[in-house]
Amino acid sequence: MRFLLSLFLMATMGHLNLMAETDAKEYKTYVKNNYKVFYCTHEGVSVVVDPTEGGLFEPRISIINKSGHEIMFEPKDIRAYAYAIPGNTVKSTRYRVGTYLDHGGDASRLETDSLKIYTPKQYRKKQSRTNWWAMVLTEVVVAGVEQLGPQDDVTMMENALYRRDRTNEFEKAHDEALKRIDEGYWKANTIFDGSEHQGFIAIKPVKTTYLILDIPVDGEMFHFVVDSKKYDE
Repeated sequence: MRFLLSLFLMATMGHLNLMAETDAKEYKTYVKNNYKVFYCTHEGVSVVVDPTEGGLFEPRISIINKSGHEIMFEPKDIRAYAYAIPGNTVKSTRYRVGTYLDHGGDASRLETDSLKIYTPKQYRKKQSRTNWWAMVLTEVVVAGVEQLGPQDDVTMMENALYRRDRTNEFEKAHDEALKRIDEGYWKANTIFDGSEHQGFIAIKPVKTTYLILDIPVDGEMFHFVVDSKKYDE
């Protein structure tokens, strides 16, 4: 992690691209829909981190195995970190390291915070709770607006039908969100030689520009510093 930090510090001074190369591996990027995708190939194994769809805190990770043997991959061993301003405990500003450095902050004192990565079960529960509150708040607002108008029998029946349709739409969206997690979230898998497996993970978000990911595959640690900026920024 110390060498990873040194590369970050050099990158902030314009000497390197923000890619964490902590060993002999070669880390690269390619462009997808105006945004960067991060990848590394080492000894027949390619790891790809794609934040272009789910965003920085829901990256899609692909592993392509051409190593000549099967690989058992455990996504629970992935670790995520964010660089942080030393001594700053305010969540809204703690991770604004660019501003800190621009104002003469000591780059060598930057800290790294470990970030929570949800398990599939935890993320499913979180999404269910988020969707439920969204439905409740929407109904509260709509009900308040409906009370402002006339409440004859026809209007009340129309409001009831609209409410039923909204509920059906919420339930459909909720089911689709949970299905996406059930089918797409990274789970433990054996990746056979000549095959590829991919899925996404969800990380508890913080206000940062860069995300550090340590992804262990086949006895090797792949280190990435990922951002969701456009490729020409």
